[in-house]
Amino acid sequence: MITLKAYPGATIPVKRNLLWILGWIVIIVASVTTSTWADDFIDIFRAGQQAEESGSLDQALTYYSDAVKIAPQSSRAWAKRGEAYLKKGEPRLAIKDLTRAAKLDPAYAPAFVRLGFAYNAVNEYARAIEALDAAIRLEPSSSEALNTRGFAFNGLNDYDRAIKDFDSAIALNSNDARYYNNRGFALNGKNRFELAIKDFDKAIELDSSNSMVYNNRGVAFMRLKKFDRALEDFNKTIEMNSRFASAYHNRGMAYSGKGRHEKAVEEFSKVIEMNPDSPVLYKDRGTAYSKLGEYELAKKDFEKSVELDKRFAPGYSGLGLLMATAKDDRLRNPAMAKRLAEKAVSLGDPPSPELTRNLAEVLKAINEQGAAILTLRKAIAMDPSNTEFRELLQEWEKTPASTVTVRTHHTGTKGFTNLW
Repeated sequence: MITLKAYPGATIPVKRNLLWILGWIVIIVASVTTSTWADDFIDIFRAGQQAEESGSLDQALTYYSDAVKIAPQSSRAWAKRGEAYLKKGEPRLAIKDLTRAAKLDPAYAPAFVRLGFAYNAVNEYARAIEALDAAIRLEPSSSEALNTRGFAFNGLNDYDRAIKDFDSAIALNSNDARYYNNRGFALNGKNRFELAIKDFDKAIELDSSNSMVYNNRGVAFMRLKKFDRALEDFNKTIEMNSRFASAYHNRGMAYSGKGRHEKAVEEFSKVIEMNPDSPVLYKDRGTAYSKLGEYELAKKDFEKSVELDKRFAPGYSGLGLLMATAKDDRLRNPAMAKRLAEKAVSLGDPPSPELTRNLAEVLKAINEQGAAILTLRKAIAMDPSNTEFRELLQEWEKTPASTVTVRTHHTGTKGFTNLW
């Protein structure tokens, strides 16, 4: 057998020597490859972060996509790409990436927080809460997780649990304007408008650049019937963001509250141009037209609202109220008015106190006084803190406010009108 000199005094067979050399080559190449792979990943990942921080989201997504190709097991890379999708306004794509990140590393709390945020963005609040429960189990002191879960509870109109989460978030971090704004939203939902205004004031003190907070505070003032203060806030919102559709809508509602229905029609018409497929806007403009005695235009808008959404209960309710109260005999139809108002109530899930109140007004307008009072009492049972309902009942029954009590049994879940 041919031998090769290995070192003085020793010989190695050729076959064994070749295997030994090849083994070391593999180790050296693997070491170099691993080092190159790691360096490439780090460089690309950092480039993605820099692009994201500079606002170049498309470029950031390209880098993060390269990063997940190099390291498909990196939960951080998937999470960062998901976060970039969120910032770009593509929550569905974000959900896919953040779900992948959470599965790769079930102990990575930030992935669950961002996943909850993404589900909130598509109004899937129950899934958001599930993700955020996991985040809070992993990091109980995460104010961001608590705030984001509170936002989801707001979306479900579960204001008590929302307020509890915002309280906890503020206790952990009292300098974040968003937490006060979100708690103010929940307090508005609870009809605790004075407290809500205090939270919006604090949010503005911490960050006066957010037009949303002025809009939300305006809603609270409007619900307190402080329409001039509300208009100031809506004007400020629009000054800061001329495309803020909700502010125009709310400004129209404030004008209606002041009895300036022609100005309300102008505002609703502006926002309909921005959102021509919104049944809510046609319904509200229809209400303003009705107040102006423009019954044909009102009828057209109410019909448009239910054409856009066959299950849009407020549209049926508005049309029913018009047919019960219009001073134009050609439009008055008591039987149809009652059917439409009852249909509106039946579409509510849970039953809406506002639509129930509207049914009561229809019944009163068609001279069914007893049924009207009983129906209004049902509305009060659904929303006991609504002073407007109680004042209306006092007027109908001609009794002092202190003697107004609820005699009907509350059989439904308490509901609140969406203020936004």
